[in-house]
Amino acid sequence: MNHRKHPLALLQDIEQRSLQNTHGLPQRAETRVLWHGIGFRIGDITLVAPLTQVNEILHYPKLTLVPGTLGWVKGLANIRGTLLPVMDLRGYLGQSAISHDAHSRIMVIQQENLSVGLLVDEVLGLKHFDPKEAVTRVKKLNEAVKPYIQGAFFQSDQTWYVFNMATLAEDPQFLQVAV
Repeated sequence: MNHRKHPLALLQDIEQRSLQNTHGLPQRAETRVLWHGIGFRIGDITLVAPLTQVNEILHYPKLTLVPGTLGWVKGLANIRGTLLPVMDLRGYLGQSAISHDAHSRIMVIQQENLSVGLLVDEVLGLKHFDPKEAVTRVKKLNEAVKPYIQGAFFQSDQTWYVFNMATLAEDPQFLQVAV
């Protein structure tokens, strides 16, 4: 290569060699719109909450018990200067209370004027579902869970029930925490 070429000629030469080595772009790119959510487990039920309905995921915090509340109300946590009520989701749904361990997490939801932490057995991470994986028929579920389920996906031999946190937050029974 002659390094004494005019700068414009040198740039044209580089462009020509670059074009000879390109493979071109795909003519048609396939795009899919995926549904995104946070996977979690209560008991043996795998659930997924819409990504827009979960604000934060926390390890089990230090709690202050609140007298005169139902058994599924775990207490109040001080999260960065804000008091957050923590509820045992499995206990609220009529199952045995969660005995927190290394896998237990608090899913923080905020709906309208309600901020609450929900204790779950385990958070299974961010999940992505193709609309083709939506299920129309699901196996029989616990009656207490059904009002909060708004669909399901079947992926990798597992059914993921879509749990609507907004429906939970609006339920008068969930809001009634006093004994």
